Amino acid sequence: MTLLEVKNIEKYYAQRPFLFKRGQEAPVLENVTFSLQEGECLGIVGQSGSGKSTLGRIILGIERPTNGELIFQGVNLYEAPSKEKKMIRRNLQAVFQNSYHSFNPKQTIFEILEEPFLNFEHFSKAERQQKVRELLDCVELEWAMAQNYSSQLSGGQQQRVNIARALALKPKLIVLDEAISSLDMILQKTIIELLQRLQKELQLAYLFISHDLQATRFMSDRILVMQHGQLVEEIGKDGTYQHPASQALYNAILPSHPRERKKKDRPN
Repeated sequence: MTLLEVKNIEKYYAQRPFLFKRGQEAPVLENVTFSLQEGECLGIVGQSGSGKSTLGRIILGIERPTNGELIFQGVNLYEAPSKEKKMIRRNLQAVFQNSYHSFNPKQTIFEILEEPFLNFEHFSKAERQQKVRELLDCVELEWAMAQNYSSQLSGGQQQRVNIARALALKPKLIVLDEAISSLDMILQKTIIELLQRLQKELQLAYLFISHDLQATRFMSDRILVMQHGQLVEEIGKDGTYQHPASQALYNAILPSHPRERKKKDRPN
């Protein structure tokens, strides 16, 4: 079943005027259209400036598109009444790149994970404590960490807390915007394995936004490639790359051993 429909999304930003000349609108996204199915992981890749993160913010409702529609579970996100928007917010969560700056440094991990329940539920203190314990267990963190502050955690642990917070309200879709790009390769692997396990157990859908084609291939059922604000290619399970933008992303992948880097073949 279709969970998300992005229809002809366009986004323009006004450029600064130069002296007495009137500023013009620069296109950031042009006619972006795709759909995402329940339980699917859809990868969106592109080089810096391709528009992929702007697209992610529009899907999350952080920015409004200049034109187009965004349909989530059959509801137009930008035309829905407040009550329906609140329900969409529950089912549409995000994990961003900078895990540390996603937290209030004055809050403990318990307070960070408790906040979604305070905002959306009517649980007792004991129930909230149990829910936070379950969230920490879900992302493989010890209950003892609940009293720590984010500054006391490693980067990988911070990102696990971010994932736990995104899971708190049992969403249908999580937007992962460069969610592993600030981690080293070993931590990236463990976080990807965690995300894949959670997707299977909780029947989640992911929108995996990244500049890293290799990580996106591991995560995604299919991949959309962006360039200059447009979708230029869809990559399926066969993994063949026809568009120059896709080939450039492929060529940026470094083999695991330096001796193999000169031997790397170009894709089909």
